[in-house]
Amino acid sequence: MRYEEVDMDGPFLTTDVHHNVEIGYIGVYVLSRDGQNVDYVGRSDSNVRARLHKSIREGRGYQVFWFSYESSARQAYRKECYLWHKYNPPDNSAHPKVPDYANWKCPIEGCPWD
Repeated sequence: MRYEEVDMDGPFLTTDVHHNVEIGYIGVYVLSRDGQNVDYVGRSDSNVRARLHKSIREGRGYQVFWFSYESSARQAYRKECYLWHKYNPPDNSAHPKVPDYANWKCPIEGCPWD
């Protein structure tokens, strides 16, 4: 993945997740309150639509989202890490978590979580 260019679909209103995101795909998403700033970065290794709905329901006032489907859980983790490092979103309390079954490292050079 070339991290200089992150291809994501959107922006979409958070009320339109069901119109824009298919069920059952691995993916990454970004949430924003104002459509200008990234407030949260997330991913799902199995159903990005369900995870996106959950994040929106947490009630932090998100109005807009972007997302992308990914070919594997590892690819989703790598993209989530990149977005987390790029935007330093205030609503993420920690670096993206590696799934329990994996021993992946953050792809960002010099990251203390690698």
